This record gives sequence, C-alpha cells and structure tokens, in this order.
Amino acid sequence: MTRNSQYGSQGQVWHPDFIRYMEFIANHETYAGMPDAFKEDKKIQWEAPSNRSSGQYKDTHHKRREWWRKKALSLGIDPKSTTWISRTARQIHPTLKKPCKCCGRVMELRYVYPSNILLQRLTKVGYVDESFPIEPFERIADLVTRLVEVLGDSVFSNLPDILRTSEILPPSLDPNLESWLNWIEKEYIPQEPSILSPGAMSNAPDRFDGFHSFNKCCRSTADRGRSPSNLRAYTTDRRVFEYWTEGNWIAANRLMGQIRANFSNELCFNGHPGPCSADHIGPLSLGFTHRPEFQLLCKSCNSAKNNRMVLREVVHLREVEAKGESVISWHSKALWDLRKEEVLDDETALRLSKLLRDNRHTLMSILQRIADAEHFTFLGTFLELEYAEQEVKFVNLRVENHITQLDQISYSTRVTKYPDEKKARRCRVAFESLRNYFRKESRNTYVVTTPQIEVEICAVLDLLEESSPEIKNLDTQIAELLSSTSEISLEEGFRAIVKSIPKDDPGNFSAAKDKMATIMQLVALELIEQWNNDRYVRGELNLDS
Repeated sequence: MTRNSQYGSQGQVWHPDFIRYMEFIANHETYAGMPDAFKEDKKIQWEAPSNRSSGQYKDTHHKRREWWRKKALSLGIDPKSTTWISRTARQIHPTLKKPCKCCGRVMELRYVYPSNILLQRLTKVGYVDESFPIEPFERIADLVTRLVEVLGDSVFSNLPDILRTSEILPPSLDPNLESWLNWIEKEYIPQEPSILSPGAMSNAPDRFDGFHSFNKCCRSTADRGRSPSNLRAYTTDRRVFEYWTEGNWIAANRLMGQIRANFSNELCFNGHPGPCSADHIGPLSLGFTHRPEFQLLCKSCNSAKNNRMVLREVVHLREVEAKGESVISWHSKALWDLRKEEVLDDETALRLSKLLRDNRHTLMSILQRIADAEHFTFLGTFLELEYAEQEVKFVNLRVENHITQLDQISYSTRVTKYPDEKKARRCRVAFESLRNYFRKESRNTYVVTTPQIEVEICAVLDLLEESSPEIKNLDTQIAELLSSTSEISLEEGFRAIVKSIPKDDPGNFSAAKDKMATIMQLVALELIEQWNNDRYVRGELNLDS
C-alpha cells in the first residue's frame, strides 16, 4: 500500500480518493504485468508520457504500449483498427468509473454524458429552460427519466430525433420509459454515440488505467455543458429542494413541464410577449410551498422579481389560503400568519419578504446544527419523499389571467423503480445544499438567536439522542454517504437506503418536531418586533441571499 506517499508536484495535490483508486488499479489482477508499475520508492508510476528522453523510465511508455497491444489481442481486438486502445482500456476496466485527480468526483467511463450537440437539440425542441435545466454531468438515462417525469409521454415522440446519430437510428419503441431506458442502457451506450461523451477520455498508454487523470469535471479544455445560462438554470432548479420547503413537488414539477410544453407562448403576467416560464407566486426561497399553481412571467420579469413579493401576490396567496389550501411551509407559517394582514402595499410586501428571508437563514442554521450532530434520518423525514410514488394527471389544465387553473388533479401510485431515484435525488440535493448553505460568501445573513431559542434547540438535540439503534445505524450510513466526494456514489447510496427512512415519525421525532415548531414561533416573534427596523424598511436589500 502507498497511501501515505505524497503524489503531485508544483503545489498540485492529488485527491485522496484518486490515490486510493490508483492503489486499487495498480494492485488489480487485470493490470498484472504492467511495466514499471512501481518506482524504487514504492510509489505507483501512474504516468508514462511519451516525451521522456532520458532517465530510468524513458522507455516505460513504449513498454506499456506493447502491454496494451497484447491485452487487445487477448480480447480479440485488432491493434491495427481505429480506437483499439481506448476500446481495450474501457473493456478491461474493473468498475467503469473513476474519481477525478483534482476534485475526486467519480464519473463513468462509458459514453453516458450529454455533449453540446445533444444539449442544443433539447433547447431547440423547447425542453431546456429555467424550469428544466441541464444538471452538470447528468447521465443520459437520468436526463431522459427527468424529461418524461416532467413533460410526460410526449417526450417519446421526440426521442428518436434527439438521440439519433449518423451511425445510430433509434428504433420504434413503445412509448414507455422502461423500454427506452432498457434500449439506452443495452444498445445505445455500448455503441458510444457521438452526441454523448465519457467522464474521462482514453489516454493509454500514458496513464496506468488508460484514461485521463482529470475527469470531464476538471478538464479546462473540455466542454462541461456548463454555460452561464445552464448554471443559472441549475440553481433555479435546485431551489425546489434546497430550501426544505413543503408541497407536492411531483405535481408541481409536472405542472412546470406542462407550462413549458403547452403555454410558454402565452403573454407574461405583465403583458410582455413570451416565451414565458412558470413562476412561484409565493417564492420557495421565502418559505412558500412548492405547489401546483404558477403565474406566467417572461424572463426579464422573472429576473426582476428577485425572490420578493408585491401586494397583488400577497393578496392572491391570502385568498388561496382562505379556501383551505396550504401556501406556506411549517417553518415560515408563524411569521406569515403574524404579518400577512399588515401587507397593504408593495413596500410592506417587500418588508415581509425580507423578514421571511431572515426566517429562512435562521431555519437553515438550525437544520445545519442538527446535521452537524448527524441526526440525518430525522432531517430526511422533512423531505416528503412519499410524493415520489405518485403519478399525476391534470384535468382541464388552462391559463386564466396569466395564472394556471385546473379542475382537479388525478393521482395514482407509481409501481416502477423510479420513485426511489427521485427520492434519492431530492435527498442528495437537500443535504448538499444544507452543507453548503453558509459557505456562500455573498450571503447577507442574519440569524435570530435568543437564550430561549438556544434552550429549545438543545432540547431537540437531546430528544434525537434517544433514537433507536436502527435509526442511529441509518444516521451513520447517511453520514458516510455525505462524507464521500462522489456525486454518483452519493445518489446511488441514497437509492439503497431511502426506503429505510420512516414514513411515520417515531415518538422522539414527533416530540422534536413539536419543539422545532416552537422554535420557529419564537423566531417569528423576534422578527415581527423588527417590522419597523431599518434593515427591513429602508433600501433594497439583496434578496438573492
């Protein structure tokens, strides 16, 4: 083992996950006989560039190329054929995944990541916008699954044109997700379609495993699929999960897709021409629920809104609430109830928006303390994972006065494996966002704290220490997942354990949630006392924070 050895030069430190991967590969039977595998100091000789002109290892590159030639022949691959060495490297790799030398992100070595051409096709058919972003390094199967989940069966008619290449013409398949995913996995990806790319390109014999050490995520010259517009859209999409809001997120996501597919050319609420996208009348970032009702706003109006409310939106939310519908999440309800009737104009609507923003900062600081104590299962029960099991259909969906209307929502239970994938993604995004929330330097954060609030927080932590051995074991599993630098292993790990997160709260969880509600009531009482404070009355504070 060489884990204690230092790798890297000129200030560059190789990621520890990559070093562990090197050890795994160098000692794996698949690579037995690799020339000059270890140096005299017992360190792995991972790199063997062709431009070495002197020294003990000047011929290593050529010796390794011969090793790869013999390996190809043993597999029936002709070394005179094109791409023979990359096909050999991919065929013999024991896991078909590797971490990046720089950041440690694990990516697949198969052709599973969308290229720019594919992203352009998705944009051309109107699938990609602020409400349906392309996530960085999203695999093709996950992307297609998300498209169908949000946009519905209409996607299947476009998939042949979206996925075609000059060499691959997709077949006529039944319009169901399982058929398409099965074909993508077993037929499409193995053909290495030109509109997809691997997580790391082949680089044999220069690298021990036959692949570039830097993955797609950190290759400065590679196309990362992360244009500024895509990154902005990615952030917008994450808000569905990252603010720990309540609401039927499956129904709301599907409705956002229906708006894009059927109503994007409607006029904006402010009378501007489209294209328009779905806008939450009550912003998620201020604690409002992610529910299936949206107003249509053009891009400029959506940007100008900037996570704040005007009078007409507050009035609308009060009217919806008066009909019995929940519009605000549990953690923000106390503050909303105390001040919503005092919103009389746009200025007081903005004032309430600022208060709700600081209420969110305080909530996230409390959730982070619970996460620091590794009570992850308790936090997971706030994520409403059960909605993932629903199939939703809208009856008589339409737009009236620039706001979506429908007669009813039809619900059925989804019986495929995909609910667990959606649950896993929600868990990953929520926990990652919580971990990174206060790392953003631009945050203009104000966290409410008093001795009484601190006593109640400690009481919550004490209650959670009374969890059963089964819950504590699950907490440990989640903690281990979250300590990983691999996005792939994190989501795969959550898929394996989401069913273990209890749907019904154990007694200590119920008691802790009662305490959490009390804490947020105390926070609300502190904030409403500052209704006339300069922080909320004067100036245009940045509500992106």
